Amino acid sequence: MKRKEKEKEEQLALASALSRIVMTRADIFEMGREVVFELKQLMPLNWVTIGLIEESKNLLHLFTLLPKTSTDPGPGESIPLDDTPVDWLVKNKKALLEPDLLVESRFWTGDYWLNKGLRTIVYMPLFSGGKVFGGLIFASTRPRTYGDRELKLLRYATSQLASPIRYSRLFAHIIEGKQDTVAEDWMTRTEQTLRELTDAISEYALHLKSHTAAIQGLSEASQELKNSAAEQNRVLADLANAITRTPPVKEPVTTGEQEPPPLPVKDSYPPGCYNKQRKPARAETLVEKQRKLLEKRGAIKRPVRGSQPYDKDVIRTPSRPPRYRRQLPPPL
Repeated sequence: MKRKEKEKEEQLALASALSRIVMTRADIFEMGREVVFELKQLMPLNWVTIGLIEESKNLLHLFTLLPKTSTDPGPGESIPLDDTPVDWLVKNKKALLEPDLLVESRFWTGDYWLNKGLRTIVYMPLFSGGKVFGGLIFASTRPRTYGDRELKLLRYATSQLASPIRYSRLFAHIIEGKQDTVAEDWMTRTEQTLRELTDAISEYALHLKSHTAAIQGLSEASQELKNSAAEQNRVLADLANAITRTPPVKEPVTTGEQEPPPLPVKDSYPPGCYNKQRKPARAETLVEKQRKLLEKRGAIKRPVRGSQPYDKDVIRTPSRPPRYRRQLPPPL
């Protein structure tokens, strides 16, 4: 019971450490070495290698994370894929354990590992989308080193490293079957980008040239309009000066072109005529009508010319009342 609880605690501690490493490390080799360091706290490890398959060339590329001996393969060492433990992983899609290479080895690589001083070796498959693209190789110099506990921890660590290894740019040219290296790929993309930029600049230059020609044409037309406007202003000024300085000339009228005499105006008379001096009759007012009526009856006497001023607006009463009127007695 205590053993199971201890294994569970170890798995949780390893899961926490691996999650932190995967999230905080970008370099795949630095990430792998820190994972190996955590595993070494839980089991003996003397040699750890990443094996990646290049299908186009049928090769297995080895990238060492934990070298133990002085003759360990460097990064990028390649061996034929056929009849290797990683080829077996591709076909069977499960882990493979060789407990003691000195006693028994199922592959021709057994002598290769024995020459490096390794006795126990474990091959863990690397999966991506259900397909094996390589494997992690864990080895120890002691025989029969790994049991069920160690296999569980190694299987979990492999599953955590599979995705970063698969999508690492350092291994893309191997896993995806590309022949060019990362530097060549970068150079190719840079050249393509520069070519696209050159084409864009050339097209922009053509547009700019057309716009410049249009602007020049508008400038020339504007200058011509300005000159014509100045010429028109000068002509108008000359005409205005000529009109103000030269008096109007009256052309002589010929006999055939003489104008007919104007028609006589109604009620118009020649000069010196008596009727011309008469003024039009004015309408009589009510006072004037009453005065005329009284004059006819003898109530008003006309004044003699030159004796006293005559006020036509004052009605004068007679000195003696008419006969038919009754004389009133004097006041008391």
